[in-house]
Amino acid sequence: MRKVIVVGAGPAGLAAAESLLHRGKGKVDVTVLTLEPYLGGSAASFTTSDGRVVEQGQHIMAGFYRELGRLLKRAGVPKEETTVSNRGHMRVWEDRDQQTHDLHFGASSVGALFDGLRYSGLGFGEKLGFGSFMARMIARVMGGVPEAWDDVCLSALCLELGCPASLVATNLFRCSREAQFNYPGEISAYSVMHTLRELARDYSTSEVRFPAGSMSDIWWEPIGRRIEALGGRILRGWRLVKLQHDGQRLTGLVCDQIDQRSLPEGFLEPPFRIVPGSRRVWTDFDEVVLAIPAGSMQRVLKYDPVLRDMPGLAGVARLTTVAPMGLHVWHRQAVTRGPRTLVAGLLPPMAIALDNKPFNPAYRDNPAFGSVLHFVGQETGFEDWTDEELLHRAIRGIQRVDGYEGIDLEGVLTYKLVRDRAPHRRYWLSEPGSLKHKPQPVTPLVGMTMAGDWVRSKADFPCMETAVRSGLHAADIVLKAPTRQRHDALAGRAA
Repeated sequence: MRKVIVVGAGPAGLAAAESLLHRGKGKVDVTVLTLEPYLGGSAASFTTSDGRVVEQGQHIMAGFYRELGRLLKRAGVPKEETTVSNRGHMRVWEDRDQQTHDLHFGASSVGALFDGLRYSGLGFGEKLGFGSFMARMIARVMGGVPEAWDDVCLSALCLELGCPASLVATNLFRCSREAQFNYPGEISAYSVMHTLRELARDYSTSEVRFPAGSMSDIWWEPIGRRIEALGGRILRGWRLVKLQHDGQRLTGLVCDQIDQRSLPEGFLEPPFRIVPGSRRVWTDFDEVVLAIPAGSMQRVLKYDPVLRDMPGLAGVARLTTVAPMGLHVWHRQAVTRGPRTLVAGLLPPMAIALDNKPFNPAYRDNPAFGSVLHFVGQETGFEDWTDEELLHRAIRGIQRVDGYEGIDLEGVLTYKLVRDRAPHRRYWLSEPGSLKHKPQPVTPLVGMTMAGDWVRSKADFPCMETAVRSGLHAADIVLKAPTRQRHDALAGRAA
């Protein structure tokens, strides 16, 4: 029996654990160690005592989320019952004409790319220039995406390929160049173009589907139950402190147990209260899959100079992470017109918002709420702003959008701002120049494989689908690797 420990229960860790058990067919023993009480990692959520759902970010299921869809299906999660479609619509506020524009995406990947030609926020000349640019861009991308493109931002590459400069300045383009969480910088051109090339073949629909409730409850917990049904174990409240190794092979995991009896309602925030005498060293394993966020890995490596400077891991410390924010606003006023979907182009730092009233059954038929707005972004440049100041700015920004004019401060019933500053909840920033610092899934230490959207993969893009595919790839590596006993025998024979 091959013994595997998966550290982390986000999309990557859950995908790795489920795949190991599903494909291992009774020959793999899997234990999942996770810090938070809620499954889902950076995509986790919780429900307050009065029934309100609080997310870490506004997560979606896009048309190319093939492997996440398959994972949910294996866990018995019906997509049609747990998600609601935006029917291909997105709304964008444009500063330059002070108007709200509706963008409706086509059914195919190529069609979606060219839907900008129908975008009402562009002039006729801009549309001609955009069409010409798209033709050149697709030809270049289909011919291969050089890693050198990681050294330039998306705007610079698009301008080089002939994208009109006026278009690059629009809020429509801003949605792509900031990749939602990359404000105030820009996303790597390689990250976007490489992902378009690799995932376009899996683009089945232009629809974006929103979770119909708490993602931890309707998605991640069912996957957790499937892992347990297949014979796996999920141990919650364990924090990875240190990796034990001899310089060549991973030999142990040093973990502390979080005291969960006195946890406040919500996500874990340091400093953590540790159960006295709970420190444990796990050594009985053949392989470990580290599916923890980049910030958590940086914390572990910080106090291990040998591991920190090891080729293949030395770049981890140079990766930039950011603190995402999610502002939840329960409001008495309803949105009066326009498709219910993502609204982009709002004031930073939370430039995207969604009214969850139509999507969440707990809100849909509740007359107490006219709208349930969720603003997302990250706090760079706004770290010193108070929650109230950020609320005022978010309301001021969305009031400009058609149908949201009645969303004012007086109508706010309650609100909650989630600032994900803890290392285990920070997001990797896919900025130019970051690719060379990302670790490969196969590490220099025998017995240690890594997974996550910040680990090198076929889709180097920060999203749940990338994390799931990374977890599946890590499971494939582990299943093909020799057991520890087999490895020791081979090493002895070579010596």
